[in-house]
Amino acid sequence: MPTLLARSFAGGALALSAAFALAADESEERAIAEVVTAFVKEGEPGCTVGVLRDGAIAHAAAFGLADLEKKKALDTHSVFNLASVSKQFTTFALLLLQQDGKLKLDDPVAKYVPEIAKSSEGVTLRHLVHHTGGLRDYIELLTMKGRGDADGTTIHETVQALGRQSAPNEKPGVEFDYSNTSYFLLGVVIARVSGKSLAQFSKERIFEPLGMKNTSIVDSYPDGIAALARGYRREDRGFVIDETGWEQVGDGQVHSDLYDLALWDENFYTAKLGGRAVIDEMYAVGRLNSGESTGYGGGLGVKESRGLTWISHGGSWVGYRSQVTRVPSEHFSVIVLCNRAEADAGDLASSIAEIFLKDKLGPPEAEEPEAEEAPAVAEWKPGELARYAGAYFSEEADARCVIDERGDKLVLETCAKGLVLKPGKAQEFNAAGSSLKLRFEPGTGEAEGFIYWSPGLRGLPFKRIKESFE
Repeated sequence: MPTLLARSFAGGALALSAAFALAADESEERAIAEVVTAFVKEGEPGCTVGVLRDGAIAHAAAFGLADLEKKKALDTHSVFNLASVSKQFTTFALLLLQQDGKLKLDDPVAKYVPEIAKSSEGVTLRHLVHHTGGLRDYIELLTMKGRGDADGTTIHETVQALGRQSAPNEKPGVEFDYSNTSYFLLGVVIARVSGKSLAQFSKERIFEPLGMKNTSIVDSYPDGIAALARGYRREDRGFVIDETGWEQVGDGQVHSDLYDLALWDENFYTAKLGGRAVIDEMYAVGRLNSGESTGYGGGLGVKESRGLTWISHGGSWVGYRSQVTRVPSEHFSVIVLCNRAEADAGDLASSIAEIFLKDKLGPPEAEEPEAEEAPAVAEWKPGELARYAGAYFSEEADARCVIDERGDKLVLETCAKGLVLKPGKAQEFNAAGSSLKLRFEPGTGEAEGFIYWSPGLRGLPFKRIKESFE
């Protein structure tokens, strides 16, 4: 059975509600349980769920285990890595510094992070907030070097990696391109401007003022969070631990529970912290150079659907999935926090929201069928595969790629995990099962290099490593 608890809060302090009056509707409790237990089975990692109505926690429930080895159950105070739900806290911290007169959203990011000046021309803090900065993806840069999710990677090493980039993916303001790099850099800016780590600044200016006693930003390990739910992913042999050693912050790494997130959620109505101007800026969506809306505010997705405005964000990192969805007109929110990688927290939150808002919802919008991508057709014949085989190195990525000739095919190793290369457009190889492409110059001799292209790293040059046996 799920753990059920109802609490109300006023003036930022939590208090037990009399006789659990707000959780009296057992049919709602059963409906929530049906949604989650259809996915979470006994003895598995699971999720906690909070339903917030009119400034109170109407329902709080926990399903599944926090620690499989210890057979420790999740409870409504279990703490989770929020992953990208963290981005809204980063924006809020940035806006507090703007309110203090320490920076402006229209400042160039290079003013505070000069290391990245070569690749960030014209990029402002506002571009970063709305994912329109066009910068390369730091996660792909680090994984290209062989860094796994469980490895330790640091803020300093990530700034160095971005500092090696000579160009962006695209010019700022041209397109909305969801970017962990953008929010990581905002975290660096906040730390440099405030003189405190993002973790410390957020604790002093956000978490403590709101009474969020179980919320922290983890920027070093071990984390020491007693109530932390372990993260898992499902494999053929069962669930295995799936946790991170990455210390980058800004784009993720806030850890919290249902009750603290309820306090955070209510501040969007009361504006007790930050004031109404900051809340309005959090909700203000970005615009492309063309004037088109990005549908993205300050670490928050903003959309109209079924006659209501929805403010939401999800998170996905290693064995954690999270979702916070708010409907301001109804003073209603759903929080879903899961410690298993295959959980769809967004879908769970939507299903739970429909239980409570069914009388307010318009008809579902007709879903446009997804266009099926035509299979890639080879437009050229590469000829002798030996021309392309060999080791290549990128100064900007500080990474090595090996193209191995294996019979009648080429396989990409080192910077990727055994991807088979197949001819695509002229002078291009596509990596099977991936959006990665390698672009070569035409010729007949040994290939001198290629351009690595992926959605996160567009136009990264690699040069052949010349073997010397002297």
